[in-house]
Amino acid sequence: MTVFDQLIAGSLPAHWVHQDDCCVAFMDIHPMSPGHVLVVPRRSVATLAELDADTRSHLFEVAHRVAHAQRQALGSLAQHFLINDGKAASQSVPHVHIHVIPRYGNDTLHTVGRMLWHVATLAVPKRVGESKRRLLQKQADMLASARLDQ
Repeated sequence: MTVFDQLIAGSLPAHWVHQDDCCVAFMDIHPMSPGHVLVVPRRSVATLAELDADTRSHLFEVAHRVAHAQRQALGSLAQHFLINDGKAASQSVPHVHIHVIPRYGNDTLHTVGRMLWHVATLAVPKRVGESKRRLLQKQADMLASARLDQ
């Protein structure tokens, strides 16, 4: 059972942005930038090739809506959509997921530094404090209340 399966099952805490019968979207616990969201299918498969076409399409549609919400609620200017599809592509959790990483302009150095830090946290996980959880929940609430239907 992956960490995403545990989040979906409710055995680990998550800061939800979106939930439906097919997929969920939640705040990344180690964000590369403020508002970093993961879009994950409920079905636990490691690669996109293992998903049916409708589910793949739906994941990308939800990722697009999350990006719109990031622009609307958080003021991002653009997004990175990142998928590491398989172990050889540095996929850290063997469960399909799309990173929707907001960019705010003039943040290249900061974002590159955070990307390196993000990779490092995968090897040595750190405890997430209450203040960080409150911030993630606030961002999740802002994104969830933004119009995800566009």
